[in-house]
Amino acid sequence: MSDSQNIPQDVPLPEPTLLSLASMLASQAMISVGVFPHPVDGSTTIRLHQGKHLIDTVALLDEKTKASQTDEEKKTFENIIHELRMLYVAAQNEQQRRENS
Repeated sequence: MSDSQNIPQDVPLPEPTLLSLASMLASQAMISVGVFPHPVDGSTTIRLHQGKHLIDTVALLDEKTKASQTDEEKKTFENIIHELRMLYVAAQNEQQRRENS
């Protein structure tokens, strides 16, 4: 097997949108709070500071673009931010449980 077979193909991507940016940040936040494994090393380490920063960044993006958002974008941001905050609280609880074990 050659090295080129291990490298992901450079495929065309769709046009960037506000929601695709929010989704990318949300995915990174979910990795930070241990919901998804890290794509490079496969770890599910909880990184609360990083997770909070990413969640706050999604909330900032929502706040700064609210006046020009479509109804779909408003609802999606509301759902993403709510879900990320709930996952963050769960990660905090899990980290405390691990520390107290």
